[in-house]
Amino acid sequence: MSCHGKIRSWLLSLSLLLASASIQAADFDYLTPLGEAELSELRGGFQIAGLDMSFGATLQTLVDNVRMDTVFVISGAGAEIVSQTISQHQSIDGQVVSRVGEGSGNTIVELTPGGIDLTGMKDFSGLVVNDGKGFTSVFHTVTKNAILGAVVSDASERDIRQHMDIGVQVNNLPALRAAQQRQAIVESLAR
Repeated sequence: MSCHGKIRSWLLSLSLLLASASIQAADFDYLTPLGEAELSELRGGFQIAGLDMSFGATLQTLVDNVRMDTVFVISGAGAEIVSQTISQHQSIDGQVVSRVGEGSGNTIVELTPGGIDLTGMKDFSGLVVNDGKGFTSVFHTVTKNAILGAVVSDASERDIRQHMDIGVQVNNLPALRAAQQRQAIVESLAR
């Protein structure tokens, strides 16, 4: 199993655990815990000036009552999409929400009304909201240099919001603190 497959498998297990109160820790007793070396391979991140850093990001777009969340892991090799979820809160009469892109069976080109040309985005994953207000599409994607959240709409009176959370973790901070303390002691003895 690839590193990315292991991350997805781990995240799926975690989401299942959080989603159901009836799942108990004993239900996972048959699984072998991952070792530190294997966990280290699964973490996104890289080293900068001796700091072993891990980065993650969650991009969220809200279109009226529909929300799309995309989780990214950022490493020295770039960023990767770990998961993408779409949820609809309350239903609105006549509203059709469709997933587009890889694995959805739909392309944005098929769902875009005349007068809007999104052929350049045909391979992007996202969603389309069609209702009495009009057409709105949302895409979350990642390139070598950027995390992108795009909204294309001809709708009126939509409530559209985007929010991004970025998490940074310094994995070797205790070791760096210990090294600083050793250095301070050595310098004080050398005086």
